[in-house]
Amino acid sequence: MANSEREQLWQERVAQFQASGLSQRAYAVEHGFSARQVSYWVRRLTGTQEVPGLLPVRVAPTMSVAGAITLRGEHGWTPSLPGDVQPSCLADLMRGL
Repeated sequence: MANSEREQLWQERVAQFQASGLSQRAYAVEHGFSARQVSYWVRRLTGTQEVPGLLPVRVAPTMSVAGAITLRGEHGWTPSLPGDVQPSCLADLMRGL
């Protein structure tokens, strides 16, 4: 097949791909082409690349939820501490146990 014939064939295929509403990968699978081949011809004939869709994202600050910290000892003791206990106090307690 001559290069001009191949290009004409792929112009038709790219037009069909664009009209299909499918992703490049889905179109390639459905028609028995490699995804790389479809991507190559789309880029070559349209001068564009398929860009993944972007969604707006809102980042919200995390809220500190102070749960209880419970320690269980081998002899049955279970001290409970508030979740917002100072790390230095917790370290002192652990050293004392």
